[in-house]
Amino acid sequence: MSSPLHLAAAVLFMCALAAPADASKWRGPAEDDKLYAVTAFIGEGTEDNFSDVLENFFYVEGTSDHVAALTVSRLLGWYGQSLSFEGELMYAWHHGRENYHEFGTAIYARWHDFPWNEYLVTTAAVGLGPSYTTEFPQLERQPDGSRSRTLNQFNLQATFALPAHPDISLVTRLQHRSGVFGLFNGVTDASNFVTLGLRYDF
Repeated sequence: MSSPLHLAAAVLFMCALAAPADASKWRGPAEDDKLYAVTAFIGEGTEDNFSDVLENFFYVEGTSDHVAALTVSRLLGWYGQSLSFEGELMYAWHHGRENYHEFGTAIYARWHDFPWNEYLVTTAAVGLGPSYTTEFPQLERQPDGSRSRTLNQFNLQATFALPAHPDISLVTRLQHRSGVFGLFNGVTDASNFVTLGLRYDF
């Protein structure tokens, strides 16, 4: 996590998780909620740091590092009518410059209330949790040689679905691993993958 924007997003996420302001607004999943979701996505790594990727998401310079991933998530509950929380398990296969596997889990806070949802159902989410790779990725090499297979993943995601088919969404996702200001063995901004995929809620 190396930018003020990254830190601000992390603070907002933690505030959302800890928000005890009105306990009556917290509720579990409703009977008509879709409890589970499966997401498949592919993407490309970049040497750009986290803040640069945010500023130029569709114009980042890619590398020969690629990822193909599958996630399974479950709805945990709601705060009010617009903010939901879900848990996610992820498996990713990294290939290209090197081949290795990644396993991760995360908690996501997802915002659902957008003024254009009548025309394009949209959500925006931020996820936080541990990630483990079976190799030390070259993309994550640090100038001082620090490295760690276990890092924190901090992912940003947006979904877009047609109102007639709200259960099938196009997903854009920034898959990010970092050492949380060096907390993980001195690693800072480690790797960023810009990805695209599909999500199915059921």
